[in-house]
Amino acid sequence: MAHTIPMRFFRATVESMMKRGLDVEQALRGAGLDWRRYAEDRARMTPEQTSGVVRALWKQTDDELLGLGPRPVARGTLRLAGLTVIHTRDLRTALARMLEMATVATGIRWTQSSDETGLVTISSETQPHARIDPFVAFALAGGVHRFAGWLIGAPIMLRSLEFPFDAEYLADDYGTIFGVRPTFRASRIAMSFDAALLTKPVVRDEADLKRFLRDSPGALFYAHQQVATTAARVRTIMERNPNGPWLGAEELARRLSISAPHMRRLLRAEGTTQRRIQEEILRDRAVEALVHGDESIADLAARLGYSEASAFRRAFHRWTGSAPIDYRTTRSGDPER
Repeated sequence: MAHTIPMRFFRATVESMMKRGLDVEQALRGAGLDWRRYAEDRARMTPEQTSGVVRALWKQTDDELLGLGPRPVARGTLRLAGLTVIHTRDLRTALARMLEMATVATGIRWTQSSDETGLVTISSETQPHARIDPFVAFALAGGVHRFAGWLIGAPIMLRSLEFPFDAEYLADDYGTIFGVRPTFRASRIAMSFDAALLTKPVVRDEADLKRFLRDSPGALFYAHQQVATTAARVRTIMERNPNGPWLGAEELARRLSISAPHMRRLLRAEGTTQRRIQEEILRDRAVEALVHGDESIADLAARLGYSEASAFRRAFHRWTGSAPIDYRTTRSGDPER
C-alpha cells in the first residue's frame, strides 16, 4: 500500500516557486488536487499525485531541480547521467560516476568515504553560507539512494541519513520513505549504508533505464521496500492483514521476536505508538481509495471498520482537515460516491 505524502512536505518549495511567478495552482489542478487544500496543514497526496505535480513544474521550469538548485539543471540531464552510469561494472564504480556527474550538474560537491565500522558514507560538501532548498536536498538524497538500489536490483537499507534543514515534524514521513529517521539541522546532506554493497554488480540495461525514467520522479515518493525502524516493521506487518482484525501488541511483538513491553519502548523512542501507526494506515487507505477508487463513502467506511459513515467522516477530518468528498477526483455522479 502506498504511503501518502503530506502537502506541507512541499510548503516552503511551493511558496518559493509562487514568488517567482510559477503557476503552482495549475500544476496542482493537473494532478487532481484542489488548490484550496494546499493551505491545510494536514492535507495528504498520493505518490502519483505528487509525481504529477513535479512533472508539471518540470515543464514550467525546464529544470530538473525546479529552479531551486544552485544552478539550472536542464531537463534530460538525469537521462544522460543514467546512460553514463548504466554501463558500469558494480555499485562502487556507479556511485563514483553518479557523484561526479551530480557535482558537475548541480554545483554541489559530493564525496564518498568508508570507515572502520564497515559503512560507506555519501555526503555533500558543507556550505556554511549557502542554503539548500529542502526539496532539492530530498530529491538529491532520494535520487542517489533509489537509483543506486535500482541499479543493483535490491533496496539499500540506510544506516543513517542527515539533512541540513529543520523538518522534525515530518520525521515519520521521511522515515517511511527512506527506511530510517533522519537527523535534521545537520551541516550537510549525508547517508550511510553497508560498504559490502559496493561490490554488488549493476544488473540494469538501457531498456530498463527507459522504463525507470518513464516513471520518474515516482520512485522518490514511495515507501522504502527494506524497512529498518521498529515503526516501519510494525506497519509492514499490520498492512499484511488488510481486511481482518488488527493484530494485538502481543502478536505483533511475537512476529518481531521481541516482548510487547520492549516493542512499546522502541516505538516510544521513535515518537510513535501502535495506535498511531494503525491510524496512519487507515488514513492512507482512505486517501488512496478516495483518489483512485469508486467505492461509496459508506462502503469505504464499512471496509475500514467503521460502524457508521459519520464516524469515518469525523476521523477523516481529524487526519486531513477535510471531508472525504474533498478528496474525490473530478468525476460525474454523486459526490458522496
